[in-house]
Amino acid sequence: MKIPHYWVKSRYEGEDKKGRACTFIASGWSFASLEEAHKEASARAKRIFDLIASGQKPERYEYHDRPIKEERLKEIGDADSPIAVVTRNRYGALILNCANALFVDVDFPRPQANGLLDAIMLAFSGKKRKARQQAVVQKKIEMVEEWAGRHPGRSFRLYRTREGLRLLFTDRQYDPTAHDTATTLSELDADPLYVTLTQKQECFRARLTSKPWRCGSSRPPNSFPWDSTDAEAKFRKWEADYTRLDAGFKVCDLIREFGTPANIESLKTIVDVHDRGVRVDAEAELA
Repeated sequence: MKIPHYWVKSRYEGEDKKGRACTFIASGWSFASLEEAHKEASARAKRIFDLIASGQKPERYEYHDRPIKEERLKEIGDADSPIAVVTRNRYGALILNCANALFVDVDFPRPQANGLLDAIMLAFSGKKRKARQQAVVQKKIEMVEEWAGRHPGRSFRLYRTREGLRLLFTDRQYDPTAHDTATTLSELDADPLYVTLTQKQECFRARLTSKPWRCGSSRPPNSFPWDSTDAEAKFRKWEADYTRLDAGFKVCDLIREFGTPANIESLKTIVDVHDRGVRVDAEAELA
């Protein structure tokens, strides 16, 4: 799992060709030490300055080409080689990152209108929209059931999220970079970006807590890593408010289980951590 222990921000100040003062801020990371992360951040900030000062544009550092820039909150399993790490993502939700437990999120497509008249009826009839959405949900569930029928040796837990389905496989451990893993993700119509991130970041991810805007919370005032104690203090205040609001919601409902789970302790642990994290047994609205 490419989730560095250390992330910091650093700035580089200099003058451009016209003598104007410029400041550039960059993030740096390290799996080894805070000092190494500082050096990386400082070097990246200076590289950006040198490129711009010379009239060039720095290449965009794509999300899927860098390690996961999230605060590590909890390690599950062996500290030297954890089976999972809980992090907080850019909009503040808790994320379960797993080394070998395969998660597949399948989004529901938006219901499509069958012509102008149908579009008008959908716009003005909540009952019709609800029925159309339920048909979309049922179609996706049937797709998963058909897939399971073609793969009788596989076992997984099927959950309902607010806007899709989630599968947690329990038949064996999976390699995030393996071809057969990508095939499974593709066959189940997983988001292509998730497939790419799974391979690049060498882990599987599942959101455990609400998206802020769904539980009545504002978005975070800033993002990790923080460049000052004041910035972190503002975030921690937001975090406390978000955690309080999130407590009234859940992320998943369990629909059913397919197949016979393997007797693998690490997978049992992931199922337990996930189900408690998403509050699968709670009577609450999905968020």
